[in-house]
Amino acid sequence: MKNKSIAILASYVTYKELYSNGDYKNSYQILAEFIRYIVSLNKLYAFSIGELKRIMESEFCFYLPEAVVKSALKKADFITYDADGNYSVIVEKVNTNGVLNQYKDLAEQNGTEILELLISYVQDERHCVLDNKEKRELTREFIAYLVDESNGNVYSELISSFIVKNAENSKVTTYLNSVREGGILYTGLNYNIVELGSIKNDLTLYLDMEVLFDIYGYNGEVFQQLSIDLINLIRDANVKTKKIHLRYFEETKRDIDLFFARAEEIVKGKMLLKDNVAMKAITNGCTDLTDVSDRKADFYYKLQYGYGIREDERQSYYEESDYIANLEGTFSDEEKKDPDVEKGIRLISHINKLRNNEVYYEYTQSKYILITETWKTQECSIKMAEKIGDEIGSEKRIAGYAISMNMMTNILWYKLNKGFGAKNFPENVNSVLKAKIVLSNFVTQNVAKSFNKYKEDYRSGKLDEKQLAARLLALRKKAMKPEEITVDNLDDNLNFDSNYLGRFEEECELQKAKIHENESQIEDYRSEIEKLKNIIEAETILKGKEKVENENILVKKDEEIHKQSIELEKYRSEEKQRKSRKIFCKKIFVFIWKILVRIFILLIVGFISYKIAKYVKADAANTVAIVVTVLGIFVGGIDVVKNVYKDVFIEN
Repeated sequence: MKNKSIAILASYVTYKELYSNGDYKNSYQILAEFIRYIVSLNKLYAFSIGELKRIMESEFCFYLPEAVVKSALKKADFITYDADGNYSVIVEKVNTNGVLNQYKDLAEQNGTEILELLISYVQDERHCVLDNKEKRELTREFIAYLVDESNGNVYSELISSFIVKNAENSKVTTYLNSVREGGILYTGLNYNIVELGSIKNDLTLYLDMEVLFDIYGYNGEVFQQLSIDLINLIRDANVKTKKIHLRYFEETKRDIDLFFARAEEIVKGKMLLKDNVAMKAITNGCTDLTDVSDRKADFYYKLQYGYGIREDERQSYYEESDYIANLEGTFSDEEKKDPDVEKGIRLISHINKLRNNEVYYEYTQSKYILITETWKTQECSIKMAEKIGDEIGSEKRIAGYAISMNMMTNILWYKLNKGFGAKNFPENVNSVLKAKIVLSNFVTQNVAKSFNKYKEDYRSGKLDEKQLAARLLALRKKAMKPEEITVDNLDDNLNFDSNYLGRFEEECELQKAKIHENESQIEDYRSEIEKLKNIIEAETILKGKEKVENENILVKKDEEIHKQSIELEKYRSEEKQRKSRKIFCKKIFVFIWKILVRIFILLIVGFISYKIAKYVKADAANTVAIVVTVLGIFVGGIDVVKNVYKDVFIEN
């Protein structure tokens, strides 16, 4: 039975090898080679689209839209088709040369070996034997990790460590990079990117705070280089006509301003510096508040005039016209308890409002996209896109509302047709680089958690000043930038065990020379600890202020929504009144018209009666009879008026 996991990896590698070593002009020609292989292997002489798709899914684990498969069939010179969608094979033109099969067999063999190496590594690190279920989960996470569907979950740290420790193993790194490169090519097909070469429609990318920090360089060289790759692709797309625009939401600006405000508190000595890479970059070298203000001004200036990134021009996303496109009510209150999730939901809702609630299938045609490195926001986007896809019964993958910077880079690289001919992939396909990025995020998060834990332990008396200083110094020595992580320091960087960190204090006691080297740093920490005594209360007050500010923001938002609800109800009431007045006026007109018609008839009857009496020279008795008859008609007319009134105003 085919190992599905190995087949997925092998398919990506085979795709990449055909791309690199064949004379192909586009991805559809490569896909046609896979179809040629299927036709030959399965001895197909005729088939339908549905049948071909099922075989491709079984053999290569390619899950492609029908339109993509049809486009690839048009590139196959060994296939004919009729108007009814029936495809026939020209047997003498199939001519398989076995190259794809060779690539595929070699890729499956290498994939099996590397998966065995990974499983063995994980078992050694965990000191246990994985059962079949755990092996399947590890393999599933490994594949998702390589093709950027996620950064892993349970095994994220171990997968990344495995890749870094095998950085010098060319067989492993070449294979993993080939999987990632094939994944980019597959992404272009799977995301409905049909027309290549240029961006034809306006596209606005909204960047979150971390992406903006990446571009400016606050998060280190690696992140800056990856972000500049995206900026350069955008510039290429805008050479002839500016089609791609860069913006950030008002909420993002508030986050940035708050970040710089915290930097000012650190410089003033009212807050301790946690080991945050961007915060270090901002505060290091600052002697007073004006230095921080200058850096903040430089940051915004460089974004606008260096990269063309501006704040969103739109003032509000809660107008009456936005009501139908609001996605915030789609998620449960339980989901929105997490502040990161609540914020992510709010931002993807903004994107949907900008799109006027329209559904798109290709990212470069979707008009507005949020670029974020926050995985929770990306998950909300995926969930929302899948839900809408299910509701409308779409076979094609719907373009989400938020994607990562790397995914946007890959999509633009594919869309601008940067691969065929140039053969150069984006830098983010480097598997070792990705592993270092994942590990740096892991280290950063755990340093922050450990910092808070040791601070609380000091507050509660579990640690004295000397112990706290030693532990903080140990945390400061962690490599938090991707470029700082190496095979040599990997194990130390990933070890956050309290006993391990506590040993740093013992080592300092035993190694006097090392203590002397770190004496100034230890003194700095002791100084910070003295400050800590004074600022614990200040931090508590600051947190209280932040809480009040957040509550005020929520209250303001609720008031705005309530105000919009009142205005909407008022609008509906006025609309109802306008309709009522219109109907009433129409009834008056109908009533008068019907009465006038009946009066006219009475006048005609009276006139005719008068003429008859005059013509026949009726005597007095006949004249009286005629008059009485007319009076009777008049009295009847009153009843007619009543009936008309009832018909127009009461029954209708």
